[in-house]
Amino acid sequence: MKKFFKPLPDLDERLDQVNERVRRARRTLDWRVREARVPLDIQEDFGVSQLQGGVMLVSRDGDIRDKVTNLIRSEGYGCDISRGSSEAIGMLKMHKYQMIIADYTRRSRGRLFEYVRRYQPHIKIVAIVRNNDEGRRVMRAGGYSYLLGRGFDPEQLRTCLISAIKLKHRACWLLTNGERCNRSCVDDFQSDEDFEEIE
Repeated sequence: MKKFFKPLPDLDERLDQVNERVRRARRTLDWRVREARVPLDIQEDFGVSQLQGGVMLVSRDGDIRDKVTNLIRSEGYGCDISRGSSEAIGMLKMHKYQMIIADYTRRSRGRLFEYVRRYQPHIKIVAIVRNNDEGRRVMRAGGYSYLLGRGFDPEQLRTCLISAIKLKHRACWLLTNGERCNRSCVDDFQSDEDFEEIE
């Protein structure tokens, strides 16, 4: 019986395969080195003493940054700004935060969300999302609440800030149950025990 053998690739093809594996390994190593250097870069760029802690905003959008930081500072909280998830994780390693406002309108923040859930679950995440479906997904994944679109209502953010930090609710009860924000958690304060009775 005649056997058919698959011919071995020639030397050039094998070298191309090895070179491609080496390129992938170098890219992975470069990425890991950049990630490991993030806290050092933050320290070099801002200095640890420049970080305010309290609330962090993760967004590249200048209008959102202005809108959010002005509101947060008017409420008496410090606000640090991160341009991306890697930088945000680096800041979390260097300072204490109670709340993160993450812009999901153009980028997914899955790595940041996973890091917070795993290492600092006490931090509340408020996501700025494109639509209600995306907002509900964020809530199911453990988010505190969400704001709709880049033109979100600043009063809703003020409500989230007070509810998350001052009243220490676990999550926005209204958004969790598919209702719209009506400021009832702030205007008609109810404790977590009251919410448990409602549930």
